[in-house]
Amino acid sequence: MCMKEDKSLVRELGLPECVTITGGAVIGVGLFTVGSSQVGIAGSSIIVASIISLLLVLWPSMIYGELGATLPLAGGTYAYAKRAINWPVAIFCSWHYTLAQIGIAGGEALAFANYLNQLIWALGINVTIDPRISACALMILFTIINFRGIEFSGRMQNFFMFFFWGASTIWFIMELGNLNLANYTTVFGGLPTEFTAFAKLIVMVWWCFAGFETVAGMGAEVKFPQINIPRALTISPLVVFAVNALWQFFLVGITPVSSLGILVTSDSPFVDGMKAAGIVGFPVILLCLAVTLGGDFSTMIPCTGGASRYLYIMALDGCFPEPFSRVHPKYKSPYVSVIVVGVVGCLFILTNSIVIVSAMCAFSQMLCYIIGYVSYLMLYKKEPDLDRPYHCPAGKLGAVVSIVAYAALSILAIDWTAIWYNIGLSVLCVAYLIFGVVMPKKQPPQEAVDVELLALKTRKPTAEEQAQLDAQYKRWKLISFAAAGIGCLVFVIGFVF
Repeated sequence: MCMKEDKSLVRELGLPECVTITGGAVIGVGLFTVGSSQVGIAGSSIIVASIISLLLVLWPSMIYGELGATLPLAGGTYAYAKRAINWPVAIFCSWHYTLAQIGIAGGEALAFANYLNQLIWALGINVTIDPRISACALMILFTIINFRGIEFSGRMQNFFMFFFWGASTIWFIMELGNLNLANYTTVFGGLPTEFTAFAKLIVMVWWCFAGFETVAGMGAEVKFPQINIPRALTISPLVVFAVNALWQFFLVGITPVSSLGILVTSDSPFVDGMKAAGIVGFPVILLCLAVTLGGDFSTMIPCTGGASRYLYIMALDGCFPEPFSRVHPKYKSPYVSVIVVGVVGCLFILTNSIVIVSAMCAFSQMLCYIIGYVSYLMLYKKEPDLDRPYHCPAGKLGAVVSIVAYAALSILAIDWTAIWYNIGLSVLCVAYLIFGVVMPKKQPPQEAVDVELLALKTRKPTAEEQAQLDAQYKRWKLISFAAAGIGCLVFVIGFVF
């Protein structure tokens, strides 16, 4: 008699992995490409855009912390919308979020390819590799890593993030002598005065923070999710802000004011800023190593892993082909979904356009976040007595404010080249919903219900485990707040002196 295949995921991620996965999903292509290119527009005023972007994710991050602690399931917003609104809306959201995550991974791979060519140049090798080739190779590598399961992926993620932080610190120290404090002008002087241009600036910098909820989408694989998910989502935005602010500070400080304009259209703004300042040799090599082996690599795992979890849970629910829900018997990864994410990611890479991909992904993510905030409000209405281990401060107000803010930014900052891809995706999804879900009156199978109920049965930590979790959180919280404070302080020093 054949045994029934186990399609449940395993809980392997602790607080460090939750922070590095969330931080890794955010720190990468945004900061080192389209995000840093905005320095060419705003100059030292970029810190204002970063603070606004931080404020735009702080409340939402805590909202997702509550959702993740309450419903620690794979699929994040999909799982919340399915329970709070309805299944078709959840599917619509999941299509957009999945494609956005895969698009980010593709954009990240292209960013890696561009900085890899800069690294080859810095090493004095007269060879240029087609970015699409090296980017696809990277996508294949991380498809294999995610195939190996969440425990292996989590260890690799920690390594890449700690390497990135270490290499970044060394690079910062090396470049202190190249900073020109005269480059830091008035606080608001570089911000666009035209409102739509200002909104587009904010969206591109906000994209350096998008993905803050990634670990909530991997909730079925987090240990003690009722504790670790909200804690990780409290810490992660501060860590991301600190990294963004410090890198932006150095980009402003080393790039001659007369050369800021070249950053706007640059594929590798940091290298071009260093070239404009006459900085060559080992500093450029270290920069490229930090970006490629640290920033880029640390983003690839959560983006490819998070997207595959959305495909997995949709297949488990019966709205995607059944093979997507299969879990590897040894590695406990949704391996078919992982492979498909890798293939689609390579297709994104073939566009060879980070700008279009980023604009499309930003709009899709904004849309999904809005659905997430609506789900948060609806869940309180439909299930007011649901056990909520963590409560976001003034969560309902935060959800309403976030809906208004994200909707306004989505409208004001529309990219008319990329939006047609979003519209095309939406049309395909609606057609699928009508003919594949609504008309056949499809419902999630009992197997999906059983797996979800099993995932919701999380145990509470023992007294000893709770003490270890509290001590761990205290250390991470202290580091994150201190890092965010330093990120602001360096700009204050630049403006004053």
